[in-house]
Order: sequence, then C-alpha cells, then structure tokens
Amino acid sequence: MSVAVPARVCPVDTREELLYLLTRASELEHDLACSYLYAGYSIKTRLEEGGVSVEELATIRTWKAKIATVAVEEMLHLGQVSNLLTAVGGTPHFARSNFPLPASAFPFGIAISLEPLSQSLIERFVCYEMPEQGVLSLEQMAQYEKIRKHSVVENEQLEMIRRQNSIEPFDIDFRTVGEFYHKIESAFKRIPAARLFIGDPAAQANPEYLDLPKQLIRVVDTDSACKAIEMIVEQGESPSAEHPDAHFVVFDNIRREYEALVDKAQREGRVFEPFRPMLENPSTRGIGVVAGTNRITGPIAQELAGLFNSSYGLMLMMLARFFAHGSETEDEMRLLARGTLRIMASVLRPLGEALAKTPAGPEYPGRSAGPTFGTGNLDLLAHKNAAWIFFLERLYDLAMRLTRLTEETTLPPEVQEAAAALESVAEHLTPFIPAEFSMIVRSEADQRNARTTIRPEADGPYIVRNLRKLTNSKGETLAVRPIVALCRCGGSNIKPYCDGTHARIGFSSAKSPARTPDRPDSYVGKEIVVLDNRGTCCHFGNCTEHLPEVFHQDGDRFVTPDGAGPDAVEAIVRACPSGALGFIRDGVAYEGESRDQEIYVAQNASYYVRGGIELEGESMNKGALREHYALCRCGQSKNKPFCDGTHWYARFSDEDN
Repeated sequence: MSVAVPARVCPVDTREELLYLLTRASELEHDLACSYLYAGYSIKTRLEEGGVSVEELATIRTWKAKIATVAVEEMLHLGQVSNLLTAVGGTPHFARSNFPLPASAFPFGIAISLEPLSQSLIERFVCYEMPEQGVLSLEQMAQYEKIRKHSVVENEQLEMIRRQNSIEPFDIDFRTVGEFYHKIESAFKRIPAARLFIGDPAAQANPEYLDLPKQLIRVVDTDSACKAIEMIVEQGESPSAEHPDAHFVVFDNIRREYEALVDKAQREGRVFEPFRPMLENPSTRGIGVVAGTNRITGPIAQELAGLFNSSYGLMLMMLARFFAHGSETEDEMRLLARGTLRIMASVLRPLGEALAKTPAGPEYPGRSAGPTFGTGNLDLLAHKNAAWIFFLERLYDLAMRLTRLTEETTLPPEVQEAAAALESVAEHLTPFIPAEFSMIVRSEADQRNARTTIRPEADGPYIVRNLRKLTNSKGETLAVRPIVALCRCGGSNIKPYCDGTHARIGFSSAKSPARTPDRPDSYVGKEIVVLDNRGTCCHFGNCTEHLPEVFHQDGDRFVTPDGAGPDAVEAIVRACPSGALGFIRDGVAYEGESRDQEIYVAQNASYYVRGGIELEGESMNKGALREHYALCRCGQSKNKPFCDGTHWYARFSDEDN
C-alpha cells in the first residue's frame, strides 16, 4: 500500500526537518506503547477479581493478549524509526514527555494518557490508529464519525496546526499517523540518496538479533527506507486481507465485543466490570502536584512503582545501547537484544500487573496503583565496558530489592517472577563483564539493599526502608516492614503510621523563613569544648533542666562549659536527642553513640532517630550529628523535617504512643 502525501501536508526537503520529524515519530510510538500497556494491565485475569463471568473472562483475556501484542509492535516501530534515524545521520531517540499529553501534543487532536480501559479509551485507541483518507470507503468512514467526535478535541484543524507550528521548528500538519509517516517518507523520495544516507550501515540494529513478530528492516537506501515506513503504516492502519491484525482492526474488534458484552449484561440485569480500578495518570514522588496526575501514596505501591520505573529506564538504556552499539561482538549484541526483550516481557509486564492490583494509597479507597512509566535521566552510555558494568550493577540491585520486597511483604506473585527474570538477565551478562567488576557487583548490591534509610516525602510522610526497630514511649515495639510510611503532618488517625491525612489537609513540608538560623557556636572551657547550633535544637529541655549551671534558659550566653565537671557536661551532651550539642575533649570530637539503628516515638513530641540512619534528600545544619537527630511529627516545625520544639506550643498529642 502506498498513499500519496495529501495536499495539506507539506513535503520535507531537508535533513534537519527529517531528523526532527523522526524524533517526534519516536516519541509518538513510545507514548502509544505505554498507553496501550497501561490499559492492558487494567484488564482482569481471574474470576476472583469479580465483575465477569467465565465466558466473559475468556474473552477479555484475549483482549489483554492482543493489546500486549500491539504494544510490542509499537516498540518495534520505535526500533524501526531508530534505524531510519541512524541511516540519515541521527541517533536513536527514546526520551518522551511525561503523561498526560494534551490533545494539542499532536495534530490529530487526541489526548494520550495512562488510564484503565473503558469504552471511551477504546474509542480513542481506534482513533489513534484510524486509517488515512482513501483506505476506508466513505460509507465506512461515516460509521466512525461519531467515535471520532467523542475522541478528537473539536478544534479547527488549521488553527491547531497553526498553534503547533508557532512553537515547533517545522510544519506538523498531519491528521492521522499514516499521513505523518507519509510526510516523513516524502523526504526519502525528495532528497538525493547519495546525500541523505550518511549513517554507517554497520551501526544499525541487525534484525537477526531480535525475536520480534515482525522483522526490523535495515535502512540503507530509498527503497529500504520506504519499505520500513510502509511496514509501520500497514501494521497499524491497514485493515486488509494482508493485515488482518492491523492495530486499527484489533481495537475496533475490542470495541464491538465490549459493547456487545455490556448490552448482554444489562439485559441479564447485572453489571459487566472487566477492568481494574486503577489510577489515571499515576505519579510517584515529585516536587508539587502536577496537573492531571494522581500521586501514589501507599508506601508499598510507591516502592513498587519506583522499581518498575528503574527497570523501565534500564531497559531503555539497554535498548539505546543496542541501537547505537560500539564494539560489541555478535554474541554480545544478541545477548543485549534478548536481555532487553526479556525485561520488557518478564519484568515490566509482571510488575505492571502487580501494580494494577496493589492499593494506591489511603487517599484512593478502592483504587489500585499502576506504573507511571517515568524514565528520569535517559542517557546513552557510549563506552562499552562502562555501559555493561552499569547494566550489571542495576540488574542485580533491582533483583535484590524486588526479592526483599517479596520476602517481607504481601504482594502479588508476579513480583517474584520479575525478580527472577532480572536475576537471569544479570547472570547472562556476567561472563561478559571484566572479572574484577563482576565479582564485587552482587555483594555491593546486597549491602545497598540492606541499608536502613529515611526519605522525607515532599508534602508527605517519611518513607523508611529496612527499619529493624521502632519503639514508643510506652516501651512497646511497633510493627515494621521493609517499607513503612510514618506520619509527619500530625493528623494521621493511626499514628505513628501515615493514613494519607497529609493530602486531605494540604500539608506542606517547606521550611519556614522564620526558623532559627543555622549558626554553629563553640564554648571553650578548661577541659571541654561544648559545640551547639540553636537552629538544630528540638528543645527537649534535658540540658537546661538537669544541668542549668552549664546550659541556661535565658541570657546571651547559652553555655558556661566550666559550670560543672567535664564528665557531667559530656553526659548531658550525649543525651541530647537532636544532635544540636557536641563536644571536643582531649582533642577528640564527639561523633555520636555506638548503638543499633532505631526510631523512637517520643511522647507528644518528635521521632528520635538513633544509630546513624541515613536521611535521604535533606541537608543537615552545620555541626549537626548524623548518628542521632530528631524529626518533626506534629507537622508544624519551622525547620522541617527536623523538630524545633513547636509541638509543645501547638499542644500536639498522641496518647497511643
């Protein structure tokens, strides 16, 4: 099938414009693949999930398989565009914008988002893959006009293109994906091949290394470029005897079957509920609230979503290395390709399924989470040894973290499948890593994953990992898990654990400009030097109450170091829970106690952190001790996340602890 570029679509005459359009095509294929995968994860797979009969379950499971196949083919299209880019002097492009994408993101005028499947989303999928003018008859096109009106933002097409072109460097003027690719194809037909194909053919991905349902095409001339483009268009939009599984046909058949099952259930007086109640456009941590997104707050779901993102980002980096390889041998290229596809099929898929069944957080009763497809910084690792060592480190680290999660929490069994797959990919890569690195990578991953850490979530709880000991003022040992969320807004009804109240009350974790300044002071005595920073103090009062001759409530000078013997002064400093006080004695500076890691829930006061637990993402005041410190849990400290004693003035109360 070959369709001429419509008159409204401007042809392409320069390499610069072609490279730009190919990167936009990469982003579009990538966006659609993620949207399709997310929808597929939302389809129920077992009768125990409810809402479907035995017969209906058999049907909707075929939907899941078909959507997964379409998503894989979208990734194939992304790979094919990468070869097109490489052929004309570009580099593979796997970056993309975060979800949701507004209808104005592409000229076809349809929003792209992460949503559980629904009738409206199925109709949107049909419109994404709608054939261009001339493929369907006028009678057939008329049947889809109602669907198109539901899905397409009703802006004047020329006005949308005008707005798009006012910010984009070149004309983006297509109405269907097919028109977009035929616009790209015009460059290969108009620019002389001798001038256009400047990329090294050996740098392209070899189709023989990929076990995909359709073969990649190596692009070396105009004919192969046009063949590659036609493969993409026909696989997506060509409903014909040659392409019975075109994406348009797949989604249109799902639409018809869904409508028939809904109608049948209504006639039988019951509700057909084939989809899991996942969040729309979930997000993990970030600064502030992003419009159109819903932040996952359940600590287990948040950890799992983060591990999905890490695995997804690693897969993309490995894919980038595959499409922009350097000195890899044929065996290494084959291993890299298969490892990438293994992560896609055996890591991302089960983790996505697990997230679709994991509660999203207390703010979303009855709703489950879902993968956010966040990539972070997606860098091409240009040097082979460094790239492969990095891949091995990440594979083992992720496998260890998932394994710990499955051992110590109740999660869907798919998580164990993902952990095993990561371990398998790592073991296959290990023989190709320099021995001096491969021997220590796994032991380092073990050590990292056993580390206890606290991460204050922006405007949310403290996320604590691998805590072994949590106690309260009543002498009780409280329950801990590999990941636990501790309240810091002061409003939870299940203190010390978070119940999501922070989101309801609009808690802010920002420091106040009116906080006590960060200023270290030294008080030199005959036998001891006392160190202090008033900006770190939690005002527990032990020092002023039990040694007032040294530590003063009033006056310009807080400490008189020789007001008592050095042993008494040292004992008081060691008992300071905030780490504001220190001392130097006999030339040796105090660095904290030697004790097990623990968080102590003080009565109506702070969290006292002991044993050198790492605090992630927060800097400490000058001179503050890292072995012990006090974290605010009333939500009103001016020096968040650290306690400044405001709980006393706010009359904070927690009778249970």
